Amino acid sequence: MAEVDLSRRQFLNTAINAVGAVMTAIIAVPIAGYFMDPVLRQASGAAGTWVKLASLSELGDSPKKFTISAEKVEGFMKQKVAADVYAFKDGDKNVAMSNTCQHLGCPVAFSDSDGKFHCPCHGGVYDKQGTNVGGPPPRPLSRYETKIEGSDLMIMLT
Repeated sequence: MAEVDLSRRQFLNTAINAVGAVMTAIIAVPIAGYFMDPVLRQASGAAGTWVKLASLSELGDSPKKFTISAEKVEGFMKQKVAADVYAFKDGDKNVAMSNTCQHLGCPVAFSDSDGKFHCPCHGGVYDKQGTNVGGPPPRPLSRYETKIEGSDLMIMLT
């Protein structure tokens, strides 16, 4: 075996650098895991949650308001979410849309008399499909992705 000439100074420098590297790794690995966790969760498909909105028998041709509550997880934060959702049958499709006006976020209400959604804040008007037809709203009402499970209508909360 070959002998290596290593002075005391070189040995102490190498030992101190090795201890520093180990201490850095001990601190850096958990911190990196903390910041990478939300990214890894989204990559695994945990970006949204399916929530039961209503039974299919409760849906009609006219939009009906349903209130849902669920736990929403965004990164490290968990919060209880309560929202009003309008849902109805449109031929063979089930439609679910938000009741939040796209202008400034006020809650819209469906009027059976004229078949439109009206925003009380600034006079926004949407048709039955949620398309903006009057007032200041810049875009249609947001729609939820839907699916049927058994006899229930489920929506995707994102």
